[in-house]
Amino acid sequence: MPQVSIIVPIYGVERYIERCAVSLFEQTYKDIEYIFVDDATPDKSIEILEKVIERYPQRQKNIKIIHHSQNKGISATRNTGLQAVTGDYMLYVDSDDYVALNAVEKLVRSTLKNDVDILLFDTNIVSAKGISRESVSYETQEQYVKKLLQHTAKCAHWNKFYRAAFYKSTNVLADERIRLADDYAVTPRLVHQAKKIAVLHEPLYFYETTNQASYVHNLTRASIESQYLADKILIEYFTSVPDADKYADVVSALPQRSMVSLIKNADRSSWPDILDVYRGCLSQSASQGMTLVNRTIFKLATGKHYHSLQGFLNFYHLVMRVRS
Repeated sequence: MPQVSIIVPIYGVERYIERCAVSLFEQTYKDIEYIFVDDATPDKSIEILEKVIERYPQRQKNIKIIHHSQNKGISATRNTGLQAVTGDYMLYVDSDDYVALNAVEKLVRSTLKNDVDILLFDTNIVSAKGISRESVSYETQEQYVKKLLQHTAKCAHWNKFYRAAFYKSTNVLADERIRLADDYAVTPRLVHQAKKIAVLHEPLYFYETTNQASYVHNLTRASIESQYLADKILIEYFTSVPDADKYADVVSALPQRSMVSLIKNADRSSWPDILDVYRGCLSQSASQGMTLVNRTIFKLATGKHYHSLQGFLNFYHLVMRVRS
């Protein structure tokens, strides 16, 4: 059976790392290479991890812990892990998350059966209210790329299982200037280059939403600029590929969609910075391809009607909570 490499970035996860590591070391699949990348975490995450490792002597020879001498951000951390991969297939697992104990076994079995470059799979969302399932929506490769670009499908690395040789052959690396939206800049390009993709509708990954120390819960001016840089990288890529005409409409509105996505998920105090970073993309005509909800958010935000925008977003998030 093929070897699977699991890449685990580590930063600020002392509350979660034991749960994550146990779920990885207790996998029913035997041939796994573990690559933990310490992004100069300031807490006791590595100390806790090392104690967990002691409990699994049968796994120890296949465990690597790579240390950054200083904090470099999630993009550099993922690149460090990727460079260390020697397995046939690879999986990213964030260290505040965890996986089903038979996840790797099922992913390998499905990947070999379908002979794919990328296998998509379902996720369990872990929140303060409990666990809910989120299924991958996939019709065609082209449509899925468009959903990724439109922020309507998850660009996350962690709900995708990759053939390592394919991943490396693309030369798609995370831009290390990006500290937020690293997966957004990478995943659409990987999916676009895949020769074959399949979906496994089993929720094998548990995504933790309550870790306030994680990269995604720290929206700074630099984070907003990272998202904007990710937009530019994708625009450059998808306007230069041979089938660029397929994605032209989506790409033309890409920065505007990103701006709306940031505003939806940011505190009001961040809105001026978001608008300032995206100030060159604020024409009303550029929002015409969006949904009514997103057009409304775009119009209220660009008009700086912050009180009305806050009320609309409060209602939007309430409806979304009720639906979930």
